[in-house]
Amino acid sequence: WVEVVGTSQAMSVNTNYIANNAALVTLTLPATAALGDTIKILGKGAGGWLVAQNASQFIHVGSSVTTTGVGGSAASTDAFDCITITCTTVDDGFIAYALQGNITVV
Repeated sequence: WVEVVGTSQAMSVNTNYIANNAALVTLTLPATAALGDTIKILGKGAGGWLVAQNASQFIHVGSSVTTTGVGGSAASTDAFDCITITCTTVDDGFIAYALQGNITVV
């Protein structure tokens, strides 16, 4: 587990993060990921968290999907929201599950 106390963090595969800042914490997906690589994010700080994407990446969140590429994201709506994200298409496609809270999908 990595506690992120700043406002941004490039994520690594198979690593878990605790977003802990009074401001929004932006966590960027790794540019490369293998099938099954998993990342967990737990909210702790008042600012919440946002998962940013690289070019060609997208995240399925329930029946919604983020906009492909750097314009897409998934974000917490409450300080203590949590998410688990697993790679299902090498480097680009991810599915979110084990959600807590109402995740905003852009």
